[in-house]
Amino acid sequence: MKRFSQITSNLLLTLWLVLPVYAQNKDDVVMKAMKDELTRTTSQLRMDTLEKPYFISYRVDDLDSTVVSATLGSVTQSNPAHTRIIGVEVRVGDYAFDNSNYVSADSFGGMGMGAGVSQGPIDDDYQQIRRQLWLTTDMQYKRAAEEFSAKKAALANRKRSESIADFSKESPATVFASRNDVKADPATLEQLVREVSLPFKQMPEVVTSSAQIEFKNIYTRYLNSEGSVFTRSQASYILRIDAETQSADGLPIHDSVQLFGRSIADLSGKNDLVAKAREMGQRLEKLRAASSAERYNGPVLFEDEAAAEIFAQAFAPGLVASRIPDSDDPRFEVFFKQMLSQIGLGGNLLGRIGGRVLPDSMDLLDDPRAQDYKGSRLAGSYEIDDDAVPSHQTKLVEKGTLKTLLASRVPVRTISQSSGSRRSLGAVPSNLILTSDKTSSNAELRQELLRRVKQHGLDYGIIVRRAGANGVNSIMRTAAMMGQSPQSTPSSTLLEVYKLFPDGHEEAIKGAELSDMNAAAFRDIVAAGDKPVVFNQQFIPNINSIFTMGMAGGLDLPVASFVVPTLLFEEVSLTKAEGPFPAPPASRPPLAGN
Repeated sequence: MKRFSQITSNLLLTLWLVLPVYAQNKDDVVMKAMKDELTRTTSQLRMDTLEKPYFISYRVDDLDSTVVSATLGSVTQSNPAHTRIIGVEVRVGDYAFDNSNYVSADSFGGMGMGAGVSQGPIDDDYQQIRRQLWLTTDMQYKRAAEEFSAKKAALANRKRSESIADFSKESPATVFASRNDVKADPATLEQLVREVSLPFKQMPEVVTSSAQIEFKNIYTRYLNSEGSVFTRSQASYILRIDAETQSADGLPIHDSVQLFGRSIADLSGKNDLVAKAREMGQRLEKLRAASSAERYNGPVLFEDEAAAEIFAQAFAPGLVASRIPDSDDPRFEVFFKQMLSQIGLGGNLLGRIGGRVLPDSMDLLDDPRAQDYKGSRLAGSYEIDDDAVPSHQTKLVEKGTLKTLLASRVPVRTISQSSGSRRSLGAVPSNLILTSDKTSSNAELRQELLRRVKQHGLDYGIIVRRAGANGVNSIMRTAAMMGQSPQSTPSSTLLEVYKLFPDGHEEAIKGAELSDMNAAAFRDIVAAGDKPVVFNQQFIPNINSIFTMGMAGGLDLPVASFVVPTLLFEEVSLTKAEGPFPAPPASRPPLAGN
């Protein structure tokens, strides 16, 4: 009982010390409601039969959003919305052992993905906001206490090979950002997507196409029982252009371009966007007529954006620290680990720390404070993460050797502290910058490719210029297409691939798939270009993060930036996409005329 009293006193003292900071936000009704309810909760929340919480955090997100879509020049969706989301995280036990990092095999199928998150009133009604915080906290406390008891009982008779804390201790942080008043004009966005989607009207062989722009302005308020508090204001635009066609044998050929910006001006001018759409359609028409890929094992040159795409999809996910949750059934832990490995969302390079993962000429830095790279805007920048840990540079790879991983406040073996990398449900890269002290021009890389082709006794080499939507986009697109017509089928094929022959001429091919491309392949990079490109992409946190931490972080997919040069690999395996593919449309499209 004395220990609980001391904890309560410390929490109240911490809150009292930060009261002067709150003075600058005295007119913020929402923050006042959060502070007052947290003060009351930390001093009074306790049931006689349940453990007392040792950590509580409150988060409120005010979201203004507008999503506008168009197809062939016609608007298909225009949805402005204003919502307020309340997130509560409650931890029972202590930093070493609490209710997190655990899942019951019996209740796995019925887990609530929205735990700790509720809809808040959009009016700044002090009493109503406190009431919603109280209700959500009460629900989360009871849930956390039950999970703690179940976890404690399940692990009581199990011998654990090593003891890893469930939650790291971090210094309290205070960051206040002014709220911006950026608004979207739906009429302007509608006109933009109309014009961007219109070029496909002149391309009847493109079966489906669309342009979509999503605007979000999120104002976040956060505070926790340790004394951390921050406000954050983020405005963003995402423009996406999608198009798909089918070759005569039914092979789906899908292309997608995503552009990210803090303002609509960052997305490029209207004429440039229309040109991108037109080029996409022309590229798809060209690929329809390309020859089919053959099985290939040999050197492959990933040029420009393709190198960044492959790095983002095959290497970057392994840079995130995560752990498999404990369970009341050890067999379930084995099954869960195998499942994550099969879908590519659970593995990491933790076991490779201290070993070589890249050529010894390469370094890799995660720099969340960087705003741009040689004039190109970096979309992954942020000042403080969703756990209220300030962001900072992390040297991940030095001279080819892996030094550490990006981490949240959930410790893993050998990494006990956060790197300030939690965004959304788990740790996520921010701005990954890959550099090499040995670089070559594109012309020199092509010559090196052909030299190695000759050594391998091959007739040609392979150049990849667009990897396409093999990573996060294909996962999202798979989910989106489940309810659509069978004509829309996700494809994992590389988008833009060419055979390079010894005389220097190129031949486009379609239907080439990467075979077993993983992080280990990056040790065998043999050359790098001298002109890195910036590639921005939404990043899916490791799925097991939903079991290892509270759900009070942002629920949107965060955006990461990748600065990567052209990369030449010694040996990559390509196979031909085999299908089965849906049959092409039974009749010609009406846009083609009679």
